[in-house]
Amino acid sequence: WQADTDTKLGELHKLITKKHPKEKIIIFSQFADTVEYLNGELKKLGVKELAAVTGDNVDPSAFARRFSPVSNRCREKISAAEELRVLVATDVLSEGQNLQDAAIVVNYDLPWAIIRLIQRAGRVDRIGQRAEEIQ
Repeated sequence: WQADTDTKLGELHKLITKKHPKEKIIIFSQFADTVEYLNGELKKLGVKELAAVTGDNVDPSAFARRFSPVSNRCREKISAAEELRVLVATDVLSEGQNLQDAAIVVNYDLPWAIIRLIQRAGRVDRIGQRAEEIQ
């Protein structure tokens, strides 16, 4: 796979750096390999405050807290240096997590079951969301 000719990756990079350079963005993928690929390539492209989480991580909730410290009521425990602006994750974070510090959800791939899309968006669009619009 050649990342320099990956137009989908290029558009994601533009979304993160040009269209929404300051907003928090959660990116979901069904596959851990895709999550790792995106994490590595986006880091190479200079995206900061970025992390990836899959079912292989010991504590996926720790990433949710770093990404969304306000909604997880741990603002005072997460320093500015630890806080994440972009989080790439499998569906390990699509259920039972508070991610509503963000208002932008990217479904990098589309799962077979539509309920997965609803669950993903539901991590952001819930009580405590301050944004008027979820994208």
